[in-house]
Amino acid sequence: MRKKKYVLSMLALFTSISTMLYAEPRVRGYGPDALDLGLPGGNEVFTGLIIAIIAIPIGYAILNAGKKKNSSDESLFPGCLGLIFIGGGIVCLLPLVAWLCSILSVIFAIGFVIFIAIGIIALIFSKNK
Repeated sequence: MRKKKYVLSMLALFTSISTMLYAEPRVRGYGPDALDLGLPGGNEVFTGLIIAIIAIPIGYAILNAGKKKNSSDESLFPGCLGLIFIGGGIVCLLPLVAWLCSILSVIFAIGFVIFIAIGIIALIFSKNK
């Protein structure tokens, strides 16, 4: 009987903590007066993706064009220019990375809550037998 009270108290504690963490205030919505989530807008993500799709291959081509196989007179300019293009393309991908990290963290949190709930349900049903 004592173990059942312990399990139920842990379930109540978990429920209260999860509702405090994941409950959203009533003012948040998707209207024009909604609070800012801190993520970049769709136009920024799309523009950054287009720039990265163009800049990274150009930088890679410049980087490879600057390499000479049988010459000791290699210039550093093509390599530096190629790395600047690649670095700029990677920086332009940061808004997309922010969205992906946000989506993955939400999926991870939902999976964690489901895992804990299944574990508690299995523990309760195993104690009843």
